Amino acid sequence: MPRFYKLHQAIDNKLGDLFERYGRFIARHPWKIVIIVCIINAGSGIGIMELKQESGIDQYVPTGTTAKKDQTMVNTLFTINTSVNFNIQSLSDLGQYGEVIIEMKNGGSILNYSNWKHLKDLYAFINNISIEDTSGSILLYPDLCARADSKCVVGGSFVFEHKFILDLNTSKITYPTYNVSTGHTILLDKFIGDVKTEGGFISHASSIKFRFNLQGESFDLSRKWEEKFVERMSSFSNAYITVKYSHSDSLSEELSKNISGDISVFSVTFTLMIVFACFALMGTNCVDNRYFLGLAGVLSTCLAILAAFGVVSLCGAKLVDIVGIMPFLILGIGVDDMFILLSCLAATNCNEDVEIRIGKALKSGGTAITITSLTDIIAFCAGAASVFPSVRYFSWYTGCAVLFCYLNYVTLYIGIMTINEQRVSKKLHWFTCCNTISKESLEAEGKSKAWIMCCGGAPRTTREEVEGPVEKYPKLLIKKIVSNTPAKVIITLLFVVYLALSSWRASRFREDLDLRNLVSEDSYYHKFYDTNINHFSQGFFVSFNVRLEIDYRSEFIVENIDSVLKKAKEDEEIFNHFQLYWLDSYIKSPQFDNTTLTNFTLGLRKFLNTTYGTIFINDILINGNSIIASRFHIHSRSLIKSSDQASLMIRLRNIAKSSPLPIFVFSPNFIFYEQYVQIVPQTIQTLAIAVFVVFLVTAVFMPLPVLILLVTISVSMIMLGVIGLMEIWGLTLSSVTMIHIVMCVGFSVDFSAHICHAFAHVTGENKDARISTALDLAGGPILNGALSSVIGIVVLAFSKSYIFFSFFKVMFIVVVVGAMHAIFLLPVLLSWIGPVYGTPETDPVNDKMKYSETDEEKQNELMNYKENTIPRLSTASLRSLNKAS
Repeated sequence: MPRFYKLHQAIDNKLGDLFERYGRFIARHPWKIVIIVCIINAGSGIGIMELKQESGIDQYVPTGTTAKKDQTMVNTLFTINTSVNFNIQSLSDLGQYGEVIIEMKNGGSILNYSNWKHLKDLYAFINNISIEDTSGSILLYPDLCARADSKCVVGGSFVFEHKFILDLNTSKITYPTYNVSTGHTILLDKFIGDVKTEGGFISHASSIKFRFNLQGESFDLSRKWEEKFVERMSSFSNAYITVKYSHSDSLSEELSKNISGDISVFSVTFTLMIVFACFALMGTNCVDNRYFLGLAGVLSTCLAILAAFGVVSLCGAKLVDIVGIMPFLILGIGVDDMFILLSCLAATNCNEDVEIRIGKALKSGGTAITITSLTDIIAFCAGAASVFPSVRYFSWYTGCAVLFCYLNYVTLYIGIMTINEQRVSKKLHWFTCCNTISKESLEAEGKSKAWIMCCGGAPRTTREEVEGPVEKYPKLLIKKIVSNTPAKVIITLLFVVYLALSSWRASRFREDLDLRNLVSEDSYYHKFYDTNINHFSQGFFVSFNVRLEIDYRSEFIVENIDSVLKKAKEDEEIFNHFQLYWLDSYIKSPQFDNTTLTNFTLGLRKFLNTTYGTIFINDILINGNSIIASRFHIHSRSLIKSSDQASLMIRLRNIAKSSPLPIFVFSPNFIFYEQYVQIVPQTIQTLAIAVFVVFLVTAVFMPLPVLILLVTISVSMIMLGVIGLMEIWGLTLSSVTMIHIVMCVGFSVDFSAHICHAFAHVTGENKDARISTALDLAGGPILNGALSSVIGIVVLAFSKSYIFFSFFKVMFIVVVVGAMHAIFLLPVLLSWIGPVYGTPETDPVNDKMKYSETDEEKQNELMNYKENTIPRLSTASLRSLNKAS
């Protein structure tokens, strides 16, 4: 152990001396440093002009995944003209469309022919929604609709067919499959919702859904029609039916709108943080008042945020919606650094020269904020490698902001601290900068109490005189608690119970992302999605794609394709009575001819031109007499749980891989489901890297095994507690909450590192005495930092956005849990197993917190000498004298 302590002393002395010399340099040129740093921040912020925003659900979907690669392959193999041959199962994405869900206002069954008039009125209303193109021509839905067999393809329009109406009137509508007039089988649960059946026939249904498909080739016009569709549907009214609506980009639009609205609360947060910081640092001493230091701390953080936005934008990173929470996070981190530096300044001898005091403040505080800032930056660097665009871009912006925040505090803020201390040393009023006399002198002159309070003051003589209420009084109670042996036992037992409960609930933490949570409850999309997911099947098409040329006349080939489809349909989550299998349908058709390859291909071409065969026209790629690619479709059952969706995707991929044929499986839904496969390993990987970084940075800056272990374990416990409490509070693991978990590492290490760093640098008669001194140094800043962070996010508790509201929940948890670990658990553990080095008997070297009368006498003698000799000394001589002091 002694060699570890000597190593710690050596590293700390080197860093401390470096920070002290640097601090004294800043103190000699405060105004220059302040001006230069402000110019650099403002110049960096100019890059914000290159800011490019990216909105939508795609930012929460991982990149470089199997599904993305398969989508590219599908687009390469199969070309679809949606204005001519539209088939929904053949799309490589979810397409463009407008959807409506119709329900009866009286709650009755929609499947009553007397309601068909209302359905037709709505149908006609939507068909007549018009837009204007660039040439001024008016375009209606039929001009932009996706087509097949020269007709607009509207999902659910079969309810207007003569056959369906006859079956409706005779109550003979089969369920869940139904044969339409073309002879094809469709799945009714995608278009008729909340169904009740009797004998396999529908007896009641609450809702009907129509999907108005649009041409992908006219993307911009189709998107314009979708926007007009929302505008017109918002004004549609009918006395008998309720209509809920949505379009293909509704989620992205509503998500961005929600985020943009909540970002405006940053101004409220900014105001609250200024008020709190200024109030916490403002005293009744009109000279030694730190009001402007609180204001400067918040402004320094805001400048860092501006600079980070500018630099990262200039580098080409896109501004995704979730980056909107970054300012709230950085404000908390920055203000925490501010309180640490001010606490270190308050620990210096007020009789010393300003330059000396600033150097000593940075000597003890510089290492502390460096540890936490470096940990945060490296942790966010790990997040910057994520496959999730939202996590990646958030980490870039936030990591850069932490870096600028750190640089601002060790330059700009130190300069402002120096200017303020110079004012105090000259006994100038904090607001008017006029010469001020002490309250005792004013009282002796007979001035009123109001005059004394507003105009009296003098430089402080003790630390307690400058501390605010939050710094001063709570830590007195905490010191009494953690020094009491029965209280230590109770604290330990409570944390054991908390850890056990958190571990149990963390084991139940599941991955999921409910899309309803991403938009506000009063959004039209929320209403539509809620009904859609509760009343209609969430099943989806899945295609097995043969990517190379094979001989489909071969018995071996046919048997293997049949085997793949059979295995897939045996899965409990696959609808086993439905398939779109062109080869099977072709073999059963009159056009089938297997005598020669030429006849086989010729017959296939004829089959695809028949009424029944057109549905397969996008599923076969023929070149001459060769079929160089084809695909077959099945359909899943309704899947709502993300774990079920991801599990089915993996099982179907395994079936495809087990085939000797060149087959891969794909569905547009897989692109979104990939997050459920990636989210757990990505979160574990990022957290593991972050905890390792905590271990590594602590080992470098505090190479004492016990402290390294305690900080690492504390951070791990905090993270476990956060995950457990997130589960209790109703949150799930997703690409949104993954970001929140990653940023928790920063706050958890901040609190833990500060108390351990303070303990390692103080002396005392025993461990309890050192804990008391450490709480004097770090306890106040930790409490102030925690309280300021909570105040900074409290406005988000009223947010309508899931992203901001979930951030509030996680941030609140980590701040409270982290603070409790730092001010209760760690002091107790340190008093029991903390390193013994630091007591006067064992550590005569460490004199950072010592101050003797001899030192004071020397300082006073030096100050008197400087006052008497200043007129005869050069600037160089004065600097030498300062160094000597």
